[in-house]
Amino acid sequence: MMRRAGLPGFWLLMLTLVLGAGYAGLQAQASDHKKVRVNKDESRIQASADESLRIDNAKWDVERNRLYVDGRSSRRATVVLADAASGETLSTVTADRRGQWRVRIYGLNETPCRVRASSNGSSVEKAVEHAPSDCSAPPPPPPPPPPSGGNLGELRVLAANDLGMHCADLDYQVFSILPPFNVLHAQVVERGQGGGEPRLLSDADVRLTYAASSSPLDPAGAGSINTTSGYTAGGVPKTNFWDLGAITGKTLAYDTYAVLYPYDSGVGDSILALFEPLPVDRGLPVPDINELLAGNLVPHQQDMPGSANTPQAFSRFDRDLAFFAGLTVQGQTIGKVIPGVNWFAADGIPILPVDDQGRSNAYPLMKVEARDKATDAVLAATDVVLPVASEADCQTCHAASDDGYSGLASDFAGVNTDADPGNDFMVMTEAQALADGLGPQYLLNAAKVNILRLHDAKHGTDLDNQRPVQCSQCHYSPALDLAQVGPVDDAAGRQQTTHISMSRAMHGHHGSLTFGGGDVFPQMPTPDDPARDQPANTVYPGADASLTVTEYVLQETCYQCHPGKQTQCLRGAMAAGGVVCQDCHGNMEQVGNDFTGQLSAANPAPDGLDLGKRIPWASEPACQSCHTGDAASPNHPAGAVVAPDGIRLLQAYILGEPDAKPIKVADSRFAENESLYRLSNGHGGVMCEGCHGSTHAIFPNPNPMANDNVTAKQLQGHSGTIIECDTCHEPGSLGITLDGPHGMHPVNDTRWVNGHEDLGDKQPELCTTCHGTDGLGTVLSRTAAERTLPRKEGGGTVTLAKGTEVGCVECHENKITH
Repeated sequence: MMRRAGLPGFWLLMLTLVLGAGYAGLQAQASDHKKVRVNKDESRIQASADESLRIDNAKWDVERNRLYVDGRSSRRATVVLADAASGETLSTVTADRRGQWRVRIYGLNETPCRVRASSNGSSVEKAVEHAPSDCSAPPPPPPPPPPSGGNLGELRVLAANDLGMHCADLDYQVFSILPPFNVLHAQVVERGQGGGEPRLLSDADVRLTYAASSSPLDPAGAGSINTTSGYTAGGVPKTNFWDLGAITGKTLAYDTYAVLYPYDSGVGDSILALFEPLPVDRGLPVPDINELLAGNLVPHQQDMPGSANTPQAFSRFDRDLAFFAGLTVQGQTIGKVIPGVNWFAADGIPILPVDDQGRSNAYPLMKVEARDKATDAVLAATDVVLPVASEADCQTCHAASDDGYSGLASDFAGVNTDADPGNDFMVMTEAQALADGLGPQYLLNAAKVNILRLHDAKHGTDLDNQRPVQCSQCHYSPALDLAQVGPVDDAAGRQQTTHISMSRAMHGHHGSLTFGGGDVFPQMPTPDDPARDQPANTVYPGADASLTVTEYVLQETCYQCHPGKQTQCLRGAMAAGGVVCQDCHGNMEQVGNDFTGQLSAANPAPDGLDLGKRIPWASEPACQSCHTGDAASPNHPAGAVVAPDGIRLLQAYILGEPDAKPIKVADSRFAENESLYRLSNGHGGVMCEGCHGSTHAIFPNPNPMANDNVTAKQLQGHSGTIIECDTCHEPGSLGITLDGPHGMHPVNDTRWVNGHEDLGDKQPELCTTCHGTDGLGTVLSRTAAERTLPRKEGGGTVTLAKGTEVGCVECHENKITH
C-alpha cells in the first residue's frame, strides 16, 4: 500500500498530541510492506507498545520523603509492590487501560534499597535510585583477606573498565553499530613494607587473569554471574554474533566486521578471514598498537571465561601506550606515545548484558587475579565491573506506525512534497520481520531495515541488499579504528575519506532536525536554570508529570540511543551530583560538529579534515574542565557556571561557547597529565581510574548494593574514592606530609592528627586549599567514612560522620582565622 509523506506537519502534530498512545489506532489495516516517500525531515513520537510486567522507574525523593515507582503490566492488572529485601508489601495498585501503573508512598520508616512488583504470577525487581545508605539491604560482605605468596610482599590489584560503559548489539543480521568488545585495565601494587614505598609490578613479576564473579547484593539478582556470551544455563542463545551467516558461510561476526579489517591480496579476502571460524566466546582480533607502531603486526584476542569459568590471561602489559601516535594529518601528529602507563590490558572481551540465568545485567563482575608466575598461585584479587549495554531504541523513531509508533521516520519521514518515485521505500513492520525470520529482536530489526531503506532512498545506496552492514565502513569511528589509521579507503572494505563520521551522522544530523516549528530533540537548560527541576509537563505538554525537565530532556535526547532509560551509563558520583550528559559534552549538534564536516568526493581526507574541530572519542572534557582549582584558588574563567560550593563548576564549558569546547586549566591540582582521564595517571604512577573509578562511573555509586561499589569496599572497606592510604602504604609510615594525591595529607592517620600542629601554625595557607579560607571546611575536606579521631586539646576523641566537611573547630581552635 502506498502512503504519501505529505500529511501537513501541523495536523500530524495535533493528531499526535490529542491521541497520544492511541495514535496507532488511526492506522488503516495494511499489508506488512508499505511504500512511502522520503525527505530530509524526520521526527518521532513515542507510543505505548509493551504491556509485559516491568518497573520503569523506582526513585527515592529525600526532600519529599517519598518513594515513587511506575511501570507497565497487562491491562487492568493488579500489581503488588513490595520491599525486595524483606518481602513487606508496600502498596497494591491497579494498572490503567493501557497497562500503566504508578505508586507514590510517603513517610516510610525504612526506605527499600530494591522493590519488587508482582502480578499474575510474574515478578520483576529494580533498585531504588537515590536510596539512602541505610536503606533496607542485608549487610555487605566483609572485604576478602588479601592473599599473598612467593617472594613478593602483600599485593593490591587496582582495576577498571576504560569507559564506564561499553555498548554492543545482540543481533547482527541487519546492521551493527558496535560489537561485543570490552576493555579492562589493571595495575598490581606491592604494598609498602618496612617503611618502604609501594611498587608497581609488571609482567616480569606476576601474570594477571580474569574470571566471572558475583555479589550477593547484586541489584540484578543475588549471585548474578556472566561466564559466557554463548548460551544461558537454559540453553538460550545470548547473541547470534558467532552464528554462521547464510550468504558467506562464515560467522556473522565476519560478515559484519570484515570490512573494517584490511584486505589481504594473498588471501583474497579481509584478514579477518584468517581468524574464521571465530569460536563462541572469542572476541575480535586487536592489533597490539605498540608493536604496530614499530612495524610489527601482533594481533591479540580475548575470550570470555566460558561456562566452566576458566580464568583468562590479560593479553598485554603496556609500559608505554601508543595512542594514535602513528597518525599524521596535514603534517600534524594527532596522538602520542604515552609514557609509563604500566598497566595490564585486556582489549576486546566479548561480554554481553545477559547473565547465565538469562537476566539482564549491565554491570557484571569480573575477578581480576594476580598470580605467581611460577606456581600460578593467586596472590591478590579484586572484583571489578565490566559494564555493557544493548539499550538502543531505534524503533522509537524508525518502527512502523502499525507497530504502535509514530512512523515519522518510516511511514511519514517528514513533509516533503517532492513526488520523485525514487524517494519511495518499503516500510517493514514487525510482522514482516517475523515472516522474514529476523528474530528474536523482530521489532528492532524491522526498524533497522527501515533505517537502511531510508538511507538508500536518500543517498542512492543499496545497503538493504548488503546486509549485514557495519555503519563505520563509510562513517569513520575512532572507537572502531583499532589500528589507529584515521579515515581510509581500501579494496572491498572501508570507504571513509569522503563521508562524514559516525558521530556527525548520528549526533549532528539528528540534532539538527526540526518539526512543527521546534526541535525534534529538545535542548537541555543550562545547569543554573531553575527550569531544570520543574515538572516536565509544565514545559512540555503531554510529558510524564513525574519527570523533571532534566529527566525528560535526557530521555528525549541522549537516552534515545545511549544507555540511560534502564541501564545507567552515567552513574556514580557525577550522576548523584546532578550532572547530565550535556553539562560535559554539549548538545547533539555541538557533539556532532566534528572534523569531518567538509569531507566530500572533491575534498577527501586527510586534506579535507578540519583539525580545528573536535575528533570524536579523542577530544573530550577533562576533570580540570569543572575542577578548575581549590578552595583557596578556584581559578574560574569568565562565563563559567559555578556550583553553590564556590569551588567546582557545573558545566565543562563557558556559557555561550558555540562548540562546547571544554575549559582547560592545566595548573589545577586536579588536572590530568594526559589528554584524557582514562589515559592519565598520578600518585606513584597509579592510573587515575584505579582510585577514582571508570569514566562515567566515578566512585561511589549512590546505590549501596551496586556492583560498582564492590571494588572500593574490597580494597579499603568502604565505597568511594580509594582514599585510605593504608590500601597501598604501610600504616603509620607516611609522617607529616602533603605528598599524597592532589597534595593531600595522610587520611585517617593518627600520626598526622597528632602531629600537624606545627605545619598549621607556620603555613596555614596550605590548609585553606581544602579546609577553606575560613577554616570551617569545604566539599574538598569531606570525610569519606565515619572517623573517630583523638582530640589533642581537652583529650578524648571526636567522631565525625561520613560526609562531614572537616575544618579546624571539630578538634581544636581555628588556626586559620586566629
